[in-house]
Amino acid sequence: MIKILLINIGCKISILKNLIRKKYFIYEFNKNNNIFFLSKINGIFISNGPGNPFFYKKYFNLILFFMFLKIPILSICLGYQIISILNKFNFFKLKIGFHGFNHSIIDKSNFCLIINSQNHNFNIKNNKIKNFNNTFFSLFDNTLQNINSLIQPLIGFQNHPEGESGSNDLKKIFNYYYNIYEK
Repeated sequence: MIKILLINIGCKISILKNLIRKKYFIYEFNKNNNIFFLSKINGIFISNGPGNPFFYKKYFNLILFFMFLKIPILSICLGYQIISILNKFNFFKLKIGFHGFNHSIIDKSNFCLIINSQNHNFNIKNNKIKNFNNTFFSLFDNTLQNINSLIQPLIGFQNHPEGESGSNDLKKIFNYYYNIYEK
């Protein structure tokens, strides 16, 4: 039985449904979780949500603890920004936030991989980040759109997924995360 700890900072129900379809047990982090319980977790999911990632500093030490233990982490949108801050990436506030649909995400060869929805005001500059394989970039401003650690199972994506009602923007990202457990 795979147990995923959800750090919920504004998670959409459709994203949880995606995890539950795989028959994962989802536990939401709260102040009553004890250290013994946390040691039995197989993975961490840091959700999307509203606002400035620095508003969520109360979660920083907990996430660093799981990174130290090398527990697989999937982070989306705001969760991605938090992971980026904790890894000391070149993080900045956008002049004009990315809001809406039809944002093109390209790979290193400028091939369009995904056209997705985004809703954020912060991002990471596209530069070489040691120990990370970063392959997705915004066509609009060439900012980094994903992180994928070469050292530990850590995946992050800037997309603001809808996940249901016809949208399958992040299906590939979720499948990559699932493969960590199914090997």
